[in-house]
Amino acid sequence: MSRRSYTHYPRTILWLVPGGAMPADLPAVHSGGPDRAGVAPFYLSKWPITNEQLEAFDPDYRRSPLSPGDRDSAIGVTFEKAEEYCRWYAEVSRKPIRLPTEREWEYACRGGSATAYFWGNDAAGADRHAWHAGNSEGRAHAADAKVANSFGLHGMAGGVWEWTVGADGPVLRGGSFRTPADELRSDLRRPAAPDLRADDVGFRVVKPFRSG
Repeated sequence: MSRRSYTHYPRTILWLVPGGAMPADLPAVHSGGPDRAGVAPFYLSKWPITNEQLEAFDPDYRRSPLSPGDRDSAIGVTFEKAEEYCRWYAEVSRKPIRLPTEREWEYACRGGSATAYFWGNDAAGADRHAWHAGNSEGRAHAADAKVANSFGLHGMAGGVWEWTVGADGPVLRGGSFRTPADELRSDLRRPAAPDLRADDVGFRVVKPFRSG
């Protein structure tokens, strides 16, 4: 690919996630460290990487019929391909770009909450915030069609499983459009092989608040 200014590519919106502490009464977060340990501020994609964004990096990428729109979440993406996208986007943007750690992802998902779901303890609230097995018609949709969490992030539950970097390897977080609403807890996780290619898996990216 020829080198061009990154302003010529469809770009993700990197949203500031404020620093803070995980609620002290939560079970241990799988990415390591006590829950009372602080999480430094960072920027996270406001929604998962879309088809048009992934195509800018990989012209050979073929959209799934389960996610056909420009702004629908890119799916069928392996952990390895997601890391390649991060390296490419870091090069064209001249910014440090990477996948979120599992701890960062859960902190961002919860948006300061200590409840089972980021919207509360009742799964009935899922329809406002998530695409899930009961409302998705079996396919991916644009994440911003649902209400954001308190940090302003869309699609942190349901929609597409998202790759994160866990303490022992890749971990999928958040559930997907196939996940029942009552399973979309903020601690939902699934370790996976880095070469897994599934039609309900995507990713979002992180830029550290401070580099160097």
